[in-house]
Order: sequence, then structure tokens, then C-alpha cells
Amino acid sequence: MLFLLKVDQKNKSNQGSFSKVEKLRDFFYKIRLVVNNFIYVKKSSNKKIETNSCTYISRAIFSNSRSLDIHLGRFNLKIINDSHSLINKVKELRQKSFFKNSKTKQSDSDEYDKFCDHLVVIDKSVADDFVVGTYRLLLKPKLLDRQRFYSESEFDISNLLASNKNTLLEAGRSCVHEQYRDGRIIRLLWRGLATYIVNNRVDLIFGCASFPSSNYKLFIKQLSYLYHYHRTPKSLRTRPVRKLKANFNVMHKDTIDVVQEFRNLPPLIKAYIRVGAWIGPGAIVDLKFDTTDVLIVLNSKKILKKYAQLSFEKIH
Repeated sequence: MLFLLKVDQKNKSNQGSFSKVEKLRDFFYKIRLVVNNFIYVKKSSNKKIETNSCTYISRAIFSNSRSLDIHLGRFNLKIINDSHSLINKVKELRQKSFFKNSKTKQSDSDEYDKFCDHLVVIDKSVADDFVVGTYRLLLKPKLLDRQRFYSESEFDISNLLASNKNTLLEAGRSCVHEQYRDGRIIRLLWRGLATYIVNNRVDLIFGCASFPSSNYKLFIKQLSYLYHYHRTPKSLRTRPVRKLKANFNVMHKDTIDVVQEFRNLPPLIKAYIRVGAWIGPGAIVDLKFDTTDVLIVLNSKKILKKYAQLSFEKIH
């Protein structure tokens, strides 16, 4: 087992023995939020937090559950935030991965970075700041009523947001240095992702995954395969944003060579399918990144089953 994952369990029988000071401290610990305007606590008894605008959980609240720093031989797997000294290296790797033909020297960055955790792999044998893989993680805990996600710019994810009983995690901006694409770095990233999922009790993971061209007609066979064999269940169904939607007719199921079309999928999409992910029907055209994007949805139990050897029931 790569990681020793520990889960704190409270003894319910001792809850009544908490002092008033401890209860008050626990209450303020759980409602401390960073908001655009103000915080409004509707009912303290049910600990439900509501705000008048998009809110973000303070990093201080989840400092333990959202931290990771593990040394594995030559590699260092860790989580950083947007103020960390390594973040520029992360954004440079993203720029080279997503815009390798671009002549601009800008780094890939957007408005969501400052609210995200960034899972990174560093090859210490090269340098202490040589980032070779990264994943961007945006968490929506159960107690948070609303969270803006990058995926909403491409897909209608209202079904994923419908229930406030699920902790959601958007995982995106995944990339690996071109000299390290032999599978080992993505496996390390997914081990780190599994640890993050456990520590934060995540229920559903989702995010955009791409085909390597905005000419979606090149991928109709693969998109049709995904529609017939890996479509999300109705309760979690997502839809492409209309203005970006790739308009194509899904091929008949009988005309699809299942083995061949799976082989033709991009590596990351294949990896998601291997751990039981669903793919929302349809796709969008992303001209900025020159990609055709689909939306991945994954029940966290499935990824933990493969990447973390522990019983998920023990932490829920």
C-alpha cells in the first residue's frame, strides 16, 4: 500500500460531554467562510450555511484534509495553493502541454486557480522545483450551498449540483510532462487524488476531458461509442452548453467496433473508463484549447477501490 490513510472517527456517545466552550469553538470553526459580501447563518442548529453570493471555503478550515506532502524515491507528491512558489512551474507545464505550438511565453492561468488546490508531482532528481505532473482540484463540501466550477462554462451540470448531500470535486487541467508519459506519473497523481478524496469525504468527481482537436467530426465514432457504452445515469446526466455544442448524429450501436474505438480514445479518457467513470452525452468545441471536450463523472468509491486499499464505508 503506497499511502497509510487514517480516518478519525468520533465516538457518538461522548458528544454530550463536550463543554460549552468546545461546542462554541467547533461551531465557529465550521462556519468560517471566505465570501464576496457577507455570511448569513440561517439556522445554527442544522449547521446549514447560506450566502448571498458565490462562496468559497477558507483554506484554514481544511488545512489538514487538503494537505499532502509525500516523498517516493525521486518523486515528491504534494498539494499546493495558488500562492505557493511552485505555482508558476505548474502553470508553465500546463501552458506547454495545452499550447505546445503557441509562440506566446504566457503561462496557463485563469480565475479559478486561486480557489483551487493543485496536486503536483516533482522529480527531485532533476531539481526541487521540476514539476512533471499536475491536477487542479476544486472542492465543494456538503455544507456549502453554491460553488462556481470551470465545467459550467462548457456543460450544464445542474443535475450534479441538485443535491446538497454530496461533496463534489472538480478535477481538471490534468497534464504530464512530455518526457514522463509512460503511465507512472498519472498513477502517482491518481494515488494523490484518492488520498484527497478520502480526506475530504468526496462523493462525486467530475471534470472536462479532451480529444486533441476542435474538429469534432474526427471523433464521431469514439463519441458514439461513449454515448452507447458509458453514458451517465439519468440522475447525473449533463448537457453541453448550447453555444459550444458539437452538432453530430450519434452512430448506430451496431456499427461501432467496441474494441477499436476504445483503443482510439485519448489516454486520460481510457484511464477514467477503466475505473468505472461515466461520460455525459454530447461534446463541446473548445477553440481556445483546440479540443473537443466531454464531461467525466465518477463515483468516488470506484477510484478508491483501485487506488486506495481501504473500505469506503468506514469513512461515510
